[in-house]
Amino acid sequence: MPPSEPSNVLPEVEAAERLRQHLEEIARERDRAHRALQEREAELARIQRIGRVGGVEVDFHDGFKNRRSPEYLIIHGLPPDAANETHEDWVNRIHPDDRERTVKQFLDALKGRDEDYFATYRIVRPNDGETRWIDVIAKIERDAGGRALRLVGAHIDVTERMLAQEKLRESEQRFRLIADSAPVPIWVTKLDRTRSFANQAYVDFLGLPFEEAIAFDWRKVLHPDDLQRVLQESVAGEASLKPFVLEARYRRADGEWRWLRSESQPRWDPTGNHIGFIGVAHDITASKQAESDLRRLNETLEQRITERTAQLESNEAQMRAIFETSHQYQGLLNPDGDLLYANRTSLNGIGAKPIDVIGTPYWTTPWFSATEGMRDIVRDAFFAVMKGEEIRTEMRLQLPIGERYFDFAMRPMRDRHGAIIGAVPEAVDITERRKAEEVLRQSQKMEAVGQLTGGVAHDFNNLLTIIRSATDFLRRRELPEERRRRYVDAISETVERASKLTAQLLAFARRQPLKPQVFNVGNQVDAVAQLIRPLVGSRIRIDVELSDCNCFAIADIAQFETALINLAVNGRDAMDGEGQLTICVRKVRAIPPLRAQSTRRGDFVAIAMADTGTGIAADQLEAIFEPFFTTKEVGKGTGLGLSQAFGFAKQSGGDIEVTSPPGQGATFTIYLPQAEMPADAAEAAATGSEPAIRGRGYRVLVVEDNDDVGRFSTELLEDLGYTVRRVANASAALAMLAADEFSADLVFSDVIMPGMNGVELAGIIRERYPGLPVVLTSGYSNVLAENAHRGFELIQKPYSVEVLSRILRKAISAQKPESA
Repeated sequence: MPPSEPSNVLPEVEAAERLRQHLEEIARERDRAHRALQEREAELARIQRIGRVGGVEVDFHDGFKNRRSPEYLIIHGLPPDAANETHEDWVNRIHPDDRERTVKQFLDALKGRDEDYFATYRIVRPNDGETRWIDVIAKIERDAGGRALRLVGAHIDVTERMLAQEKLRESEQRFRLIADSAPVPIWVTKLDRTRSFANQAYVDFLGLPFEEAIAFDWRKVLHPDDLQRVLQESVAGEASLKPFVLEARYRRADGEWRWLRSESQPRWDPTGNHIGFIGVAHDITASKQAESDLRRLNETLEQRITERTAQLESNEAQMRAIFETSHQYQGLLNPDGDLLYANRTSLNGIGAKPIDVIGTPYWTTPWFSATEGMRDIVRDAFFAVMKGEEIRTEMRLQLPIGERYFDFAMRPMRDRHGAIIGAVPEAVDITERRKAEEVLRQSQKMEAVGQLTGGVAHDFNNLLTIIRSATDFLRRRELPEERRRRYVDAISETVERASKLTAQLLAFARRQPLKPQVFNVGNQVDAVAQLIRPLVGSRIRIDVELSDCNCFAIADIAQFETALINLAVNGRDAMDGEGQLTICVRKVRAIPPLRAQSTRRGDFVAIAMADTGTGIAADQLEAIFEPFFTTKEVGKGTGLGLSQAFGFAKQSGGDIEVTSPPGQGATFTIYLPQAEMPADAAEAAATGSEPAIRGRGYRVLVVEDNDDVGRFSTELLEDLGYTVRRVANASAALAMLAADEFSADLVFSDVIMPGMNGVELAGIIRERYPGLPVVLTSGYSNVLAENAHRGFELIQKPYSVEVLSRILRKAISAQKPESA
């Protein structure tokens, strides 16, 4: 090869290498540019999505050929494959209310000559059905003849802006409605002092149309005397950029001058720039007139004050004189209950000076501090008075001058507007009156005792006369047997009458020992009605009305029957033996207020007996239940019938009511506690008697401190066949039982004895010897009246042999069954 050939090959290789490297650099630069372009496009797309801007291109060379950017598809709620949707698809997506207007605007733009195209309308997105607002900004490319060739633009989602504008319009509308409803002029001014808004009161004051009113120059209606001052104050106020106030007279549309107080506040835009003022004006004509009147009044105020002060001092002196000369305890309290004033009478009552009590809480003063519990009572009364109540009560107070009784009252003290500003306590010393009333009550009590004693003595002397005469005749040996039986029967009947008289007295005093039983009131009333028919006579008709056949009450049946009989006899006498007697039985839920007592709620049975007699005089209604009170002639009645009914009803837990309209007869209503129907109603009121039963050798321990009664009881029991042992008191009885608890089959004890009484003895025997029966006997005992007889059998003195035998045998049989 020629020597020059290698040197030519090397440059060509180097050139090729340089070309390759250059081409690679160009490729890398191209790749970098492509990546930068992709990044810019991605960033642009992201910005468009953030700004809700979508691109659109429409080619008009051959119809409507649409191309949509991905952001456009997102805004319009379209799928990615809808990039080349049809013109009809776009039209169908426009909101029905905007469709015709929007399409017409688009077509008109194509037919026109302008390059710029703007539109705002609503669409309904197909993917979620949501309505969105769209702003369209586009350029239209045209040929030389002006025909539209292509439209390139952007769709912007402006829904939030449109909603905000709608809210702003609503807010402005609400502001205008509120402002127009205000009774005072309101306005908004710009920096050039022209009004951009005025409310209806503003327009009405000027009497001009709105457009004229907001352009009106207020200086034309400003009072000449105020013009210069107001202009200076207005300029200074606006220049300060702070709230300012003006007061001046302005001529209203009707020609009347009115004082207005205008208050202006500066307005600022969102960037903090001052853009004007907002103002409101109040009509202060009345207050200005009042100020003028006040100035005129002040001219003579000092003289009036002097006159008024003198009058007040005179009134105060008169009031103080009244308080100081009053015999009542009087004072004044402030709203906290502290004593402001106490008159001389009240201070003398505790031996104190004003400095000792003024300024201290009223309830802590010596008037109340020495009486237990009185501080709390007076404090509570004060708080009640401060709520508007008036308090009146009776008090017994321990004062330094001794125990005194007071009629105490406290009432609110009010100012001229009616507001409570304190309290006025007053007290009247009624100690002497109470003493006089007590003397009178004692006198009346002694008079009643005298009447009672005289009446009892009269009736018992009559009964004792019969017994004394009969016993005198029984001593005669020649007395025929038939006459002897008559005298014995007379003694027995007289004893029974004496027993009933005693029971009536005890019933009135609510001291008789009752035997409460559950009984059917209707059945018992029917039985009594049959009993009293021959008693009242054939010319008096008796009607029984039962509202419920199952009215059960709890009370002593015998006393109940006695009360009804007494009422029936009174009714018979009031009707003079001819008329109608009606007995009604019903259930009630309360006893009405009787004899200064309030209504008693509960379940009661009401037994009303009404007659058609002459009635009872109104002035006698309060006295008819008193013992021995009667309007009958001497010898026609004892006056104990109604008192027995009253005492029975009260002691049974009920009451008795009497009503007597003038000339329309009288109605007596007995209220008794209602009871549940017993399991065996037929046995609930079962009564009866059985003949005397022999004792058959049972052992009876008689406990009786009276020797005569003890011997008589022992003999009577022995005659009945009992084996009897007697002791004089409860301690001896317990000692005998302790020695041999089986020494007696029954204990028969009097109630009233020295030391331990019969009820206490029976309770101990029941506890120590549960199987040993106890029967009590008494003519009267407050122990029995207060404690009943705690479930023990009771024989009321005087008693018959049959009653004694039956009750003893009943008590023994309940504990020890008879042997065959």
